[in-house]
Amino acid sequence: MKLNISKTKVISFTRKTNLLIYDYKLFQTSIARTDSVKDLGVFIDAKLYFHDQVNYIFSQCAKLLGLVRNITYNFSSLDCMFSLYTTLVRSKLEYASVVWNSITSTDANKLERIQQRFAALCFKRFFPKVHYNYSLALEELKLHTLCTRRHRLDALFLIQVYFGSKFCPSALEIVGLRVPARYIRDFALFNVCSLFKNCPSARCAAAANVVCRDVDVFGDLNIQPKQILNIV
Repeated sequence: MKLNISKTKVISFTRKTNLLIYDYKLFQTSIARTDSVKDLGVFIDAKLYFHDQVNYIFSQCAKLLGLVRNITYNFSSLDCMFSLYTTLVRSKLEYASVVWNSITSTDANKLERIQQRFAALCFKRFFPKVHYNYSLALEELKLHTLCTRRHRLDALFLIQVYFGSKFCPSALEIVGLRVPARYIRDFALFNVCSLFKNCPSARCAAAANVVCRDVDVFGDLNIQPKQILNIV
């Protein structure tokens, strides 16, 4: 297999200040080093903060929301606007979120601004006499915050891995099922070794434990992903 040197990059994943730099070569030509790469639509930076991913998503979704606002200027259907938002905008806001959901609260608030703009737009057009409040808007539009939905997507991913509909052996190695010695009303179904408490699988396990308090994911084999995402 012949590699294209212009499309080959070197990146070192670490948060150390003193990074050991090695000059990698391909056919006696040095490979360019970068701090961020895009793989399968996700920007991955060297420190795994995912700032580039958040900035990219925010920029793309802000443009799409502006497009939705302009083309629906004369629309009288809230359902139509909601469908456009969920299809064009929110789908991008949540794309591969299991990978990058370890973002900072500042970045999370930045993404939430997109949905806040959509909620404000809907209230201005369809509820002009109602004082706008984001919490009230979420309740009226039957929406959840983006942060809540990302946590539920984390939970859904791990549950699907245990059901066998998603393939992720590393998650199965890290996350185990906790079997209580006696009946306990409230216990965490998924258990993670303290050694891996900061890994993405542990984050998914924590989210799944919250979801499993409200629904028996293993008792009902016909449970649908939408049911998990819409848990109140």
